[in-house]
Amino acid sequence: MGLGDINGGSTVNKFIVIEGLDATGKSTLVENLSSSLDATRLVCPPEIMAPSLGEGPIRQYFDSLNPLQRRAFYRFSNLIASEDASRHLVGGDVVMDRYWTSTAAFAAMDDDFEHDVQLGEYPPEIRVPDLVILLLVDEKNRLKRLQGRGEAETNEELELASNIEKRNAVIAAYKRFNVVIIDTSDKNPEQVCTEAIEIIEELR
Repeated sequence: MGLGDINGGSTVNKFIVIEGLDATGKSTLVENLSSSLDATRLVCPPEIMAPSLGEGPIRQYFDSLNPLQRRAFYRFSNLIASEDASRHLVGGDVVMDRYWTSTAAFAAMDDDFEHDVQLGEYPPEIRVPDLVILLLVDEKNRLKRLQGRGEAETNEELELASNIEKRNAVIAAYKRFNVVIIDTSDKNPEQVCTEAIEIIEELR
């Protein structure tokens, strides 16, 4: 699908967001879908540099701050991701690893913190996805996958692993959006990708 492809006055190229907790298969699905659909692959938050705050992307810097500052950073990151997606949609589909849905859902972990946007809705300044696919996996398999990565876990992931109430709150927050759920517990990456493509093709 190229420049100017439209259907009934709107672009036929789709903005697809893949959501879920860490180790549910998001990044693998984003990579496989991007390849299968010849789509642009994006991540949220995108890499944002500010040398005065440290080397490399500034996400780690803001992750160390208080909830208000941390969530403000992620909201701003969504605006950049939205603009990036809009530009790429001119030439084809866009598949994004996380978006506002994660920013809103993870705010459920912060006591007494609320966005000024109702849960299940998007801020007016960003683009609304055409489709959000939420990947779920049973917690036993998710923790096994996390351990298999050999990467340091974030404070949020450690808290989600130990606090079932907060984990359920985050998942419930995801579900407040118009998501399509794929349970990846007993599926290999190829099966998950095939199911996702079938869901996407229903939008065409």
